[in-house]
Amino acid sequence: MELPTAYVRGLQDVTREVHSARPGAPVVPHRERARRTPKVRLSLSRALYRAAAAIAPAGHHPV
Repeated sequence: MELPTAYVRGLQDVTREVHSARPGAPVVPHRERARRTPKVRLSLSRALYRAAAAIAPAGHHPV
């Protein structure tokens, strides 16, 4: 049963790609990315940097 399912799924994917290349195809805008770093990500990166600095050998700083 897997072969017919894979064939149909592949056919659907190719058909969608062909139809998306037509001049009258609907345009789906890309989601705009956030321009600033979220606070959670920034605080996590700072905590990881401090942890790396704490366990780094003497005379070496994490980059």
